[in-house]
Amino acid sequence: MTEIKIGHFMIGAGCVMEDANTGKILCLQRDRASFQKGEWELMYGRIDQHEDIITGLRREVLEETGLKDFQIKKLLRVWHFYRGEKTPETEIHGFTFYCQVKSPVVKLSSEHSGYQWLDPQEALDLIKIPGVKEDIKLFIKNKNTPAVVFSGVDNLISELY
Repeated sequence: MTEIKIGHFMIGAGCVMEDANTGKILCLQRDRASFQKGEWELMYGRIDQHEDIITGLRREVLEETGLKDFQIKKLLRVWHFYRGEKTPETEIHGFTFYCQVKSPVVKLSSEHSGYQWLDPQEALDLIKIPGVKEDIKLFIKNKNTPAVVFSGVDNLISELY
């Protein structure tokens, strides 16, 4: 009998949050004492044990921005990366959603030191982190299509097609 090997990794969820009134997206600046110090990004966070993806996404958005009345429009991307060295403690599989809010009043957590509502192209110019840029590009390209992109999971793609 073959032994089943169970992995140890984290699940993350994030979103491109669009202001329904202006079409601008929310960009957050990481606090200087955190991972990726001072960099601009979107909202991302780890899902807690026994928490489903949607509940975790809603909790993370609320914790990081104070936004609670928003609509989840679609899944944009499924991704995989290491937050630092390639170890089980740093491995994250994640999901990025397209979300929309009608009342864009932001109250930042201590994780972030600033925020801006920007046109998506302006956000691409500001943000330097490759995975975050990829999420914005996919938002621009696919926000009105049913397409979902898998990245960092090449073997899965070849098995699916």
